[in-house]
Amino acid sequence: MVTEVCLPKWLDECIFTDLKAKYCCSNSDMTVIDWDKQDVLNYLGTYFPRSYAESYCIFREFFIHYPQIWADKDSISIFDFGCGTGGEIVGMLMAISELLPDIKTVSIVALDGNQDALRLFEQVMEAVSSKLNITIKCQVAPIRIDDLYDLSILNSVIPDCYDIIMSFKAICEFVTKERFEEENAYQHIAQSFLPKLKTGGFMLLVDVTTYNNVSQEWLPVMMDKGLFGFQDKIEMRNEGFNQMFYVTHSRKKLDRSKVAWRLILK
Repeated sequence: MVTEVCLPKWLDECIFTDLKAKYCCSNSDMTVIDWDKQDVLNYLGTYFPRSYAESYCIFREFFIHYPQIWADKDSISIFDFGCGTGGEIVGMLMAISELLPDIKTVSIVALDGNQDALRLFEQVMEAVSSKLNITIKCQVAPIRIDDLYDLSILNSVIPDCYDIIMSFKAICEFVTKERFEEENAYQHIAQSFLPKLKTGGFMLLVDVTTYNNVSQEWLPVMMDKGLFGFQDKIEMRNEGFNQMFYVTHSRKKLDRSKVAWRLILK
């Protein structure tokens, strides 16, 4: 698997020059949903490129090894739970544009509870749409998930089924904020969203690999416990405890991220 990428020059200019993003690394437990605009700009300049690299590399590997899934498709539908500023969506779109030439239309529903992040996401997507030879239909869903009840009502808010459901470095926030009390957040996300997959679709869960001070558990361990009932459906995953990815952009050379990821096929 390719694990080292450079942010495209036009995308680098979009986030750092046009949108004034800042590179500002932090190792604390993140709760992006509560951040203000400056916090989100720091996130855009630091974690957007990392999510872009992680997503591009993972999706690229999957598209290469499973071309038959996309053989008869000219469109793909995606639901992103906790999209933030959209780094993972852009990385996925770049992989699609390079490896799935028959895909002409991508429909995206992007859910997040932070309004500032969604505004920046929409601006990024305008730049992406102008650069890629794909028709991108994007709908933002400004929904804040505070507990299990909020998660359950998504069935009525988001009634469709999707080819791809993904969540990048968002579930850790629910753990930190104890949104699901003592329950395993990864298990609840999988149980809630797997029925939203089309036959042959897949769910990609990606998260940080830190020790969470609230749950008092390493997040990859918590992820595997939560997904234990879906082990027979996990088609791809990182080896070991985590996987390292590197991204180079105008503010940092070979910026490093470590994530755990699991890809579940339906």
